[in-house]
Amino acid sequence: MKIQAELEGRLGDGEEDGYDAVVVGSGYGGSVAACRMSIAGIKVCLIEKGRRWEAQDFPTDSFKIMSTVRMENRDLGIRFGPKNALFQVYEQNDSLAAVACGLGGGSLVNAGVMLPTPVCARRNPKWPKEWEGDWDHCEASAVAMLRTRSIPIKFPAAKVLGEIVDEQIENLFETSVKLSMNFDLEGSMANSMTPQKIDSCLACGNCLAGCPYNAKSSTDKNYLVSAIQAYFYHFIC
Repeated sequence: MKIQAELEGRLGDGEEDGYDAVVVGSGYGGSVAACRMSIAGIKVCLIEKGRRWEAQDFPTDSFKIMSTVRMENRDLGIRFGPKNALFQVYEQNDSLAAVACGLGGGSLVNAGVMLPTPVCARRNPKWPKEWEGDWDHCEASAVAMLRTRSIPIKFPAAKVLGEIVDEQIENLFETSVKLSMNFDLEGSMANSMTPQKIDSCLACGNCLAGCPYNAKSSTDKNYLVSAIQAYFYHFIC
C-alpha cells in the first residue's frame, strides 16, 4: 500500500515538462521497459487500462470468476461485463483474443513459468551477434527480479506439480522449470532488489485466475516497484 500511495501521489507531477517516453501496458514487456528506462534516468509515463488488484480481489471459484470477465463481439456489437474486468475477451471475424487487464498485465494470470532459452534459439543468426554475450546476464537478472524458484521437495504439492511441468517440457530442457512463486513455508520472501514481500504458496491451483494468497511474484511486485523507486510517472486509465 505504501508503494501505491507513492504512485498515486505522483499523478499529475511533471505534466508541464512532459515525458521522455510513454509505455502502454504493465505486463512483462511494459514493466521491464518502464523499469529499465526509469533506472536510466528517463522520465516515463506508463499507461495501464486496468486497476490494481490486491490478493483478496482475485476470484476463488467458478461463480466469482464470471464477475471478472468482459466479453466483446465487435461484429455483432455485443458487450457485457465490467470495463475494468481482469479478463478481457475480444471476438472479431475469425479471431478470438483474451488479455489480462490490471496493474501487472498478464503476469497476474499465469503461473510465472520461466524456462531457460535453448542454445539453438540463442544462436539463431536472426539475433544480433552481440546479444549472445549478454544472454546469461539478462536471464540471471530476470530470475533475480521475478524471484523464480524450483519447486522444493519438501513442498506438499511438489510431486504433483513436478510431474506436470516435467511432462510439459520433457526432452526439451535439461534444467528444471522454475516458477515465480514463493514456496518457502516459513514465511514471506523478499530481497534487496525486490523488497515487496510475497507470502507462501498454498498450492491452491488458482494461478491462472490471479493468486488470492499473494504468493506470486507478478510484475507489480518487482519491476514496477523498482521503477517507482527510481522515480517514474504512472497513470492508470
